Amino acid sequence: MAKVRIGSNMICRLFPNFASHIYPCYMKMKKFFATMFIMAMASVSTCMMAGTPINASQLPKSATTFLTKHFPSDKVRKAETDQGRRGVEYEVDLVSGAEIDFNADGTWKEVKAAHGKAVPAAIVPAAITKYVNANFKGLSIVEISRKRGGYEVELSNGTELKLTEDAKPMAPRQGGGKRH
Repeated sequence: MAKVRIGSNMICRLFPNFASHIYPCYMKMKKFFATMFIMAMASVSTCMMAGTPINASQLPKSATTFLTKHFPSDKVRKAETDQGRRGVEYEVDLVSGAEIDFNADGTWKEVKAAHGKAVPAAIVPAAITKYVNANFKGLSIVEISRKRGGYEVELSNGTELKLTEDAKPMAPRQGGGKRH
């Protein structure tokens, strides 16, 4: 005995009422629920990505020392803790607009200067400062982050450099796969 597949076209032909009234409503409802599901998933993922607000006093001692040393006249606007790939991480936004990310032990991981300003010169390795001054006259470092094997810096004109601590270009990572 042959199997008969009943599709929406066949149902619409067999039951004209279904075709004109019920089927369009069913499709609208299906589209509505699909849209609601997508919105709910986007909302949940956004909540999972957001950090947990903390008081500045809850930052590691070395992070607060860094802030008072390199941003003495600035105040913490917002501090959050996140679960990163390598444990707890801290994100700090200052009133001036500067943003600093810290590792679990309080060492800085990334520093973004306030708009129109440079990162504190004291946190940039001397060789990198010398390299930038020699090769990119008149530009300042507005962002610096520590990466495996060196630093990634962004200059005031948007140029990004990946340099070792002694200001040599970092070799591109080989393999392209994730390391565990």
